[in-house]
Amino acid sequence: MQSGLFTELEKKIEGLIEEVELLRLEVSELRESKTTLEAEREGTEQSLQRLLGKFDRLRESENL
Repeated sequence: MQSGLFTELEKKIEGLIEEVELLRLEVSELRESKTTLEAEREGTEQSLQRLLGKFDRLRESENL
């Protein structure tokens, strides 16, 4: 009886360990995606700032 309980407990623990490992992999992938998205957002913001600067210079040259 106890042997069966230990076997069942062992299987559940192994299943939980596998699930934790999969979740760790997923977290790692999500962190990589976040880093990539943050870099893309930063690049987009810089591009927008350059464009806004060009519009400002254009507006200033119209006022001359």
